Formats: sequence, structure tokens, C-alpha cells
Amino acid sequence: MRAFGAAALCAILSASSVALAQTAPCPNFELGARYPWQTTEIMPGDRYTSIALDVDRSGFPIRCAFGKNNFPDPEMLFWLCKSYTDRWRAPAAGTSDPKTRTFERFVLITGYDHFVADHKARKRWFEQHPQERPECYPEPIRPDRLG
Repeated sequence: MRAFGAAALCAILSASSVALAQTAPCPNFELGARYPWQTTEIMPGDRYTSIALDVDRSGFPIRCAFGKNNFPDPEMLFWLCKSYTDRWRAPAAGTSDPKTRTFERFVLITGYDHFVADHKARKRWFEQHPQERPECYPEPIRPDRLG
């Protein structure tokens, strides 16, 4: 009886390891990137800005400037700039790249209406893409997923 139990356990483990080996790896996302079902459409309650980051040859931000935005408090823009300069990095420059380069980013901090729309779109997206695994797309703690 023990031999039968051991054989059954081996069969289950080998079958599950084959299934695990056949699953595709999860996609890699840039920090702050939105999921495929999320929209950058500006909805009521959202805060947005475009940010231009000048970076040195190693990819470290050395200056940031803001474009059109709807932040009511300029201090929030200061903290947003600080967050990018402290945590975000551009790719290192190639040999033919200039001494400083400018990267543009669009920042969208979603409001409640946007959160609800994204939640509904997530459910629809997984219904339309059954091959995708929800564990590859964890629920964001914050809508922009910056940790």
C-alpha cells in the first residue's frame, strides 16, 4: 500500500512540474507603467502632469520641468520631481548620445472614477484574454504602482 501511495505522489508531482514548466513567464513592467487594460484618459478627480527630465550620461535625472498640469498645490509638483530624481533612472547613454538627454513622462494620479473604470476594465480584459494569468498582474496598491 505504501508503494502505491508513493507512486501516486510521484505521479502527481511530476504532472504538476510539467504544468509549471509549460506556463509562460510573466511580462516585465517598468515601474509606474500601466497595465494593458488601464487608460491614460483623464477623468473627473484625476491629477495629471507632463514632466520633462534632463538626465546625465549615466541616466540620473539632473533637472525636471513640468508642463500642463492640474495640481492645485505646487508643493505636490516639488515632491513628484523629488520622487523622480531619487528613484527613476533612464538607460545609460550610448557612445553617440549627447552629454544630457531629455525624457518625457506623463504622470496620472487617478481619482475614484478612474479607479472604478480600471477595476471594471480589468475584469473585462481577463475575460477577453483567457491565456493571461491574474497573478502576473497583481492589484496595485496605488494606481500608479510606484512603491
